[in-house]
Amino acid sequence: MMISKTFKLIVLFTLMTTSSLLGQSSKYFKKNYGDSLPMYEDGLFIQVLSDGYLTGGGKFFQTQIERAYYVIKVNEFGDVIHEKTNIDTSITYVIHSAVSNGATWTFAGLGKVNTDIKYKHFVMKMDSSSNILWAKFVGDSTFSSRSYSIGNTLDGGYILGGYSLDTAINYSRGALMKLDSLGNEQWTRIYPSLVANNVIYHVEQNPDSTFTFVGGKDLWVSNGDMWIVHTDENGFEVSSQIYEFVTVLNSDYNVALHFTKTADNGHIISGSTGFLNLCRGIIFKIDSTGQVVWEKIMAQFPDGSGNPWQSDIVKSVILPDQSIVSAGLITVNANGNMQSRALLIKLDSTGNELWRQLFAYNNQANTYGYAMEATPDGGFIIAGRGEGPNIGADLYLIKTNCLGFTQEPKANFSVIWNGNMATFYNLSGRADTCIYYFGDGDSAIVHLTDTIPVVHTYSGPGPYQPYLLAFACGEIDTLYQTIYSGLDDTKSLIEKSFSIYPNPANDKLNISITLPESFKNVNLLFTDLTGRTIVIRKLNENAREQEIDISFLMSGSYLVSVEHNGAVLSTRRMAVVKTGM
Repeated sequence: MMISKTFKLIVLFTLMTTSSLLGQSSKYFKKNYGDSLPMYEDGLFIQVLSDGYLTGGGKFFQTQIERAYYVIKVNEFGDVIHEKTNIDTSITYVIHSAVSNGATWTFAGLGKVNTDIKYKHFVMKMDSSSNILWAKFVGDSTFSSRSYSIGNTLDGGYILGGYSLDTAINYSRGALMKLDSLGNEQWTRIYPSLVANNVIYHVEQNPDSTFTFVGGKDLWVSNGDMWIVHTDENGFEVSSQIYEFVTVLNSDYNVALHFTKTADNGHIISGSTGFLNLCRGIIFKIDSTGQVVWEKIMAQFPDGSGNPWQSDIVKSVILPDQSIVSAGLITVNANGNMQSRALLIKLDSTGNELWRQLFAYNNQANTYGYAMEATPDGGFIIAGRGEGPNIGADLYLIKTNCLGFTQEPKANFSVIWNGNMATFYNLSGRADTCIYYFGDGDSAIVHLTDTIPVVHTYSGPGPYQPYLLAFACGEIDTLYQTIYSGLDDTKSLIEKSFSIYPNPANDKLNISITLPESFKNVNLLFTDLTGRTIVIRKLNENAREQEIDISFLMSGSYLVSVEHNGAVLSTRRMAVVKTGM
């Protein structure tokens, strides 16, 4: 594809003027906050501010049940501006949700005096410096209760969503509570169940003063339904619908954790479906009548092992082009163990996956994504928890660019000749669009998802100096190479593109490699460290990503090599760790 010189100059000028020369970037960072052991911290909410981010949740001792609320404000680079907590073993507080009111913030969660056995709805308001303006318990004191969601109302008050535990029957009842601007209760509506649990996880007021909430209805062990309810302005139910998806072990335990309204008056609903700790994250769209338009359920066994696992989708946002970005957590095979990773996934407007990114605080422990928001620069901010040696668990913030990356783009390519025809293999990373300039006045646009290499014919033997621009969210990386007609760069192509993961591995190994089209009968050799060949597997020459069964390998260290016509072209070292051994 040809590109005009004018377009080239505009692109380069735009990139030069938008690139930052500062060592610290607001486009992406990964940072943890909190005290060392025995303290644990959670990031259960995230708010985007004009000068940074507000996050927090709970802080607690590893060996104690009592918790303190934890509120932290950071600037656009993730540096702490101020934080607020209450270390008081006589009182427990946890914040689940927050809303901003200009220069003030209001929080909701649960709390109790520790001499009392019952938790209460807890609300608190702070100014921009995290000074407490007021804090109180609200709701019926007869039952244990908790708020998962707080929203602003049109009259300057608040709407809370959560549950109230009916101790007489030991079931939770969905609780919707309206507060005035000072946090005083105006009304409470209870949505009871006689046979199981009802919970409200997210509520919003609509422009016509009515309310919409989602949650779980009739939840019990392996059963339950996703639940969306529309009420009048006083919280009385007008209509409701339930949804269930049979996924894992023939179970239909379904919970809706969040919703967002679509431009066509439908809703995108995020949640989980499955069997308690075997749940799978789900995103689905309903139209204005409540009918399911499409659904996206996370793959059942992401490592191919058949091991049970967990995933949740906790939040979805709709972008201006009607695509959807969702966040949560997903379990993967890491170091031979099933571990949680924070997840960011993008779908188009019809539910087709465009990309997904996983984030780990530490490769030896779990990372959870509990909340997410889109940021003004087109990126995303995720709050959650990261675990690791010597820290226990810390509040963890992940700031990404518009593609979900936490690093700058990286340009890379290799060239293989056939006469005067040069085949360009794009090996770039952390980018979406790339532009080749072939060094003879011609150019071409490619995308990172393109699997067909670019073929360009030169008029003579060269030398030429082609270069590749890799674009990602207003940033650019450039790679120049000097090439000569007839130069065989096959070994460089394979060496650059060959990677294996996870490492250590358990029963399955993923291979990533780019092979020249002329290559046939390419093998993968598994050898021990003495050089003894264990097994040979034939590679699929047409697939960049391949999965190899290594269940036959015992725990230990191995070499994995790419072999063609008797020559070893590239080698990687791999460890195998078998669980339970």
